[in-house]
Amino acid sequence: MLAPSDIQEREVLCSITTMAAPDDLPLDWRQAIDETAELGLRRFSVFLTGLDAAARQECYALLRKRRMTHDFVLPFVHARSDMQPDEYRMFMAEFGTERFNLHPVEKNPLPPGGLPEDLRQIIYIENVGRLKEEQLADFAGICLDISHLEITRRNFPDYFPTLCALVEKYHVGANHVSAYATEEIQGKRDDKHRYSSLDEFDYLKRYPLDYFGKYVAIELTNPLPQQLLVKRLLDKWLGLV
Repeated sequence: MLAPSDIQEREVLCSITTMAAPDDLPLDWRQAIDETAELGLRRFSVFLTGLDAAARQECYALLRKRRMTHDFVLPFVHARSDMQPDEYRMFMAEFGTERFNLHPVEKNPLPPGGLPEDLRQIIYIENVGRLKEEQLADFAGICLDISHLEITRRNFPDYFPTLCALVEKYHVGANHVSAYATEEIQGKRDDKHRYSSLDEFDYLKRYPLDYFGKYVAIELTNPLPQQLLVKRLLDKWLGLV
């Protein structure tokens, strides 16, 4: 379920990712932060998935340094369950972040004391594994990873209607978009965080536009210039250009 304002303000964001799937090359996130200036990227997303507390502080310092000469906004951030409330508030105050997502906190515990209600109301829970309705309690809604949705459709048809029902019931505030294998590969993941052909995004056309929230974050380890090609494709398909 989407708010009318989300549809009107829908935006595809290139992303600085910090973690790669086992079969994908990682993105050099430090270099990518500098590269945003060279490419003139003023709005993008950051995935903090692979950064522990110390590495996050390095990332924050690099982002602040880059901001000194290149003005940018981070509207959407993939947070980690071990982040402290002041980390969320730093993104909001310094980088204009409006929404975050987390993996289900059932398996990824929050810090002692949890998170205050005002932060929970801008945090969306990603469909990792078999998302349960109770995992959405006290949060803003769903961050719908479309490649995870496609994995569910193909590999877990018994659960797929349940997930679609949750998507229809709860606010889809953001998305992750990865590539998807077009052929069966024995023993490998279907979804890919590094694409080799734009055809690997054709699966997205299977899903209605109202499955796409305000921020559609490209979750790839491809360099930012290659992500921009995906952004142009998605902008066109979502009717944003």
